[in-house]
Amino acid sequence: MDNYKTIVEIGSFSIKTIIYFELDKEFSIIGTGKTRSRGYTGEEIENFDDFIESIKNSIVQAEKQANYIIKDAYILVTNQNVHIKKTQKDLNLNGDVVEKNDLRKISKIKIDKNQNYHYNLYTSHYLIDDKLITDNPIGLNCNKLSIISLVSMIDTKYVNLLNNIFQKLHIKILNFLDSTTSYYFYLKNKSKSKTNVVLIDFGFNYINIVFFNLPRIFILLFVPLKLSICDFFILYPKSSIIERTAVKF
Repeated sequence: MDNYKTIVEIGSFSIKTIIYFELDKEFSIIGTGKTRSRGYTGEEIENFDDFIESIKNSIVQAEKQANYIIKDAYILVTNQNVHIKKTQKDLNLNGDVVEKNDLRKISKIKIDKNQNYHYNLYTSHYLIDDKLITDNPIGLNCNKLSIISLVSMIDTKYVNLLNNIFQKLHIKILNFLDSTTSYYFYLKNKSKSKTNVVLIDFGFNYINIVFFNLPRIFILLFVPLKLSICDFFILYPKSSIIERTAVKF
């Protein structure tokens, strides 16, 4: 049971809990829980006790199925407290061959941070001289090596609130994740080759839309719910979809 892991998704409509383990690169789900989000509108908490109880009930359901007591968990958040942007960091190499040490150097370049947000940085791909896209630049000559990443920013007020809630439930939070980047990297790591894929993540007030030609992120958009998906594709006719992939729990 030491290799059991837990994800708790805090949504505006439901709280979902998954307990799973990995064996030989295969994942097995051994417990799930799902309850309606009560006392929480997706924007603010109207009843703190009801909100805690809905989280607790989801967790208890999963624990009973798995016959396991959750001690720590990854928290998946899916509301307006999450902001996602694409960022690029550059390293000048003046025609030298890219080595492992260069990847370490570029990964350590700091990005500007706002203290009001909890940050997660996810590598998407590398660029060679703003032209060649690759997952592995080692051994290539270039003047400029760039790393393209997704930055997930979660409001620290929301982070502190969830820390207090899970402390009351005696569960340690390992990290805060967001659904859009999590699903993106799920697709990116799938063995099946995909091109021109769109990921549509429906939130409470916004729809996050990510277009990509794996492994490259093509465009990242945030569409207000008042603008329908049909309206969106009329406004952005060039964003044609060849394949649609959905992940549903």
